[in-house]
Amino acid sequence: MLRFLSIATRMILCTAGAFALLFTFSYPDSIMPANPALDYVQGITYYDFKPIIWVVPFLFMELVSVAGPRRNLVWFTALLIAIGATLIAWPVLTANTPELVYPTFEYEDGKLAQGIIYMFCMLLFTLFTRKMVFRFLYPPQNTDESDINNVDAAVLDPAKGLTVREIIENPKKANPHFLFGEADHERLSTFGAILRRLRRLGNIRTAAWVTLILLIALWFFLYPQPNAEQALQRDFKTMYQYHKHTPGHTIATFPAVHAAYRVMKHISDTEALAGMSKAEAEKFLHLDKVSPAYRAQLRDESDISVASVDDIFDSRTRFLTVTDGKRMAVLYIRTAEDGDTINIAEVQDAGWNAKADDIRRRFGTASSRGYYY
Repeated sequence: MLRFLSIATRMILCTAGAFALLFTFSYPDSIMPANPALDYVQGITYYDFKPIIWVVPFLFMELVSVAGPRRNLVWFTALLIAIGATLIAWPVLTANTPELVYPTFEYEDGKLAQGIIYMFCMLLFTLFTRKMVFRFLYPPQNTDESDINNVDAAVLDPAKGLTVREIIENPKKANPHFLFGEADHERLSTFGAILRRLRRLGNIRTAAWVTLILLIALWFFLYPQPNAEQALQRDFKTMYQYHKHTPGHTIATFPAVHAAYRVMKHISDTEALAGMSKAEAEKFLHLDKVSPAYRAQLRDESDISVASVDDIFDSRTRFLTVTDGKRMAVLYIRTAEDGDTINIAEVQDAGWNAKADDIRRRFGTASSRGYYY
């Protein structure tokens, strides 16, 4: 009983470590956000350890697995549970919150798309270093050594050795003595039934594993995914979700900012607002379905400081701003002479990666002042 509790407890802890390992592979920027100030710090900083932060949960899994019996059963089961759960959640996340699966920006971390690849690499590496997983999941049972092949040391004493002639003159013939007589057919029948039952159980276990893998594969590939129009409507619905942060101040949810950027990127790429009036654009953006107080905050056109760009001498107008207090997606517009007809819509992001924002801001400032000409 204590052995079972030890294995179960360690398996739970090791599974938690496996999910932590997946998190470090998938979202390292969430653990160590980019900091441009560290570029000017001499010597080693904590940010230098970012590429190897996965070592921490890896060592935790190792310590937990070696703390009791069936080390490899605990290790591989935990790793396979994390991989299996990720594959099951994958199509659901892709359909509803794709920002958790794929990076929204090229400077973001790799998300689950990167993490699951690294987890498979970790599995293959562990299999390679430990030879075969099944050998460790189902190790052979220890058996007592037999005395059948043991030889007394006195028999091998050179002083008692015989010459070839002596051996020929005094041959010793073995007299075999069998310990059984006629075959016990009832016992043989029982033993055969046991073997057939073990084979049947093995086949059932194999069929269960194959069925489980097949079901996961079918779920992964056949789960319905939204098309482009459905994804756009999903993002319209998500982008206006918000929290009451403080009295009089409202912030968007994390998925809402991602959804807002995808909507704005679509509008910018397809020029969806070209030729529309501001009122028509608001209707296109479903702003008529947003509460008046939050709509006023979203439609605020006053100048703000955007970390990724210097807009002091820019002629564009801030039309829609969605932010969670840290990350920001802003839709700018450029209008015709009448000040109402939209000619161009542009999207600007900020707050997702401080280092990327700093590089883009410095590059934009240098370009506007002609430093690169």
